[in-house]
Amino acid sequence: MADITPFNFGTHAVRVITRDNQHWFVATDVCEALGYRNTSKAISDHIDEDERYNEPLERGGSMLFVSESGLYALVLRSRKPEARKFAKWVTSEVLPSIRQTGGYTKQPDTRRMEHARQLAHAATLQVYQAVFDAAMQGDEPAHFTRLLLSFTQGPGDALAPYVKPMEAGAMLMTLPQLTQAIRTDLMLSDATLARLAAACTQRMAERAEFEARKRESCVPAAPQGQPAQQGRLQLR
Repeated sequence: MADITPFNFGTHAVRVITRDNQHWFVATDVCEALGYRNTSKAISDHIDEDERYNEPLERGGSMLFVSESGLYALVLRSRKPEARKFAKWVTSEVLPSIRQTGGYTKQPDTRRMEHARQLAHAATLQVYQAVFDAAMQGDEPAHFTRLLLSFTQGPGDALAPYVKPMEAGAMLMTLPQLTQAIRTDLMLSDATLARLAAACTQRMAERAEFEARKRESCVPAAPQGQPAQQGRLQLR
């Protein structure tokens, strides 16, 4: 097992290891600090498979770890008042500390590290507030809420995070991904596919008509008194 680095959040010990240049947190430590009574249930309910792993122990058994993204998922779902303080503590103290001690092969400069820390902390709070508002005000269960995180340019070239809930049924993908999805695995009704096909056909027809008009406008007018030459179609 990689070396474990212990940190203290109040009276709670939170242990961290670095594995493949990623930081992993002991699941039981995080759950206890965030007030979860049943670690196994919290992990199975809120953490994806790629956000957790079991590390075998030399004396038998294993220890469950959660990734950085898995940790934030637990923070957002915690009802404990200290959850926001815990997220701030992780981004302002834990992560900078383990990165400075060799967590990454290439260390960022101090100025960039501080800027990144501030952005990560501000974005975490924005997401926390957006999820909280959606859960309190929305009609759908909270786990259906999808958020779009972006950064807007503020005064003095400063970046400010902005979180916006996505509308039900909204999709975010590149054009090649959309083309592939329509062709393969996107679940659409026949009526919806027909409307998409009609829209594409209409758009192509409008473009063809525009190009034809542009070509006609470039044809020089015939001299006065002479009929315009008619095109001839020859078949061989």
